[in-house]
Amino acid sequence: MARLSAEFPGADVRGFPCDAGIFSQVEALWAAAAQALGGVDHWINNAGIGQATVPIWDLPPEDMESIVRTDLLGVLYGARVAMRGMTKQGSGAIWFMEGHGSDGRIMKGLSVYSAAKRALRYVAHALAVEARGTGIRIGTLSPGIMVTDFTMKRIDRSDSESWERTKKVYNILADKPETVAAFLAPRILAARKSGTHIAWLTSGKIMFRFMTAGIAKRKVIED
Repeated sequence: MARLSAEFPGADVRGFPCDAGIFSQVEALWAAAAQALGGVDHWINNAGIGQATVPIWDLPPEDMESIVRTDLLGVLYGARVAMRGMTKQGSGAIWFMEGHGSDGRIMKGLSVYSAAKRALRYVAHALAVEARGTGIRIGTLSPGIMVTDFTMKRIDRSDSESWERTKKVYNILADKPETVAAFLAPRILAARKSGTHIAWLTSGKIMFRFMTAGIAKRKVIED
């Protein structure tokens, strides 16, 4: 928080530590936010952890449990807490942050993480149906590939050839968080109906970036 306050002087920056996989902490997060802000207009279920890029049979059971607890159970906890809080205040919007696997695509070595993200999309769609008539809006966000500690720490750089291929793809398709946030934030605030899906890295944008890769020379990952 101190770093953010220094980076954005004069801004009203607040924070409250929370483990999304522990229900009481999610409840405490809502209570702290509602008290500090007078209510919560938008709740984004974004907390998640990744997995080592290995087949299911090589992923330790404790890692499986951590992924499911945070990436799926944490989403369910967040949805429950936010729905009950927003119902009492009479309005609000709940957003679910999608990731690889949300659309059913399979990538070797990411099966457990992707399964949780696939389930997350189902939860979002189911909640949109269950929330009809409550005045609470439900939506999904697709940020694409972002260069963050979350994504970069899962990349194996020991194989220089593989790392160069990965870096090439990232420099074509990936973006920095502030770029994606500048796109998502105003659209989140402008959304007025439940079921809204806001996507940054669309199929058209992917195609355009690959077609212009030799000209654009994007560089989001430093050497």
